This record gives sequence, structure tokens and C-alpha cells, in this order.
Amino acid sequence: MASLDRKKAITARRNKAMRAAHRRGIHRDIITTTIGLSSETVRKALKGETTSD
Repeated sequence: MASLDRKKAITARRNKAMRAAHRRGIHRDIITTTIGLSSETVRKALKGETTSD
């Protein structure tokens, strides 16, 4: 249980960082390439939706 909570916290922090970078002008494609996630996952994170990972 604790590891699942930890994973969710890490994912939420990562998504928050992606949204902050996007607000500061970093294009979605650059975020996708840098982090190594699929474009669909990054798109969902930037919209504030839950991601599958």
C-alpha cells in the first residue's frame, strides 16, 4: 500500500512539473521528448487529467 501511495505522489509531482514547464512556454513536444513519455500521456497531464501510469 505504501509503495502505491508513493508512486501516485511521484506521478502527481511529475505532472505538476510538466504543467509548470508548459505554462512557462516549453512546447508539449519538447516535454514529451525530454521526459520520454508518450504524447498522449503528456497531453492528459497538461490538461490536468489522470494518467495511466
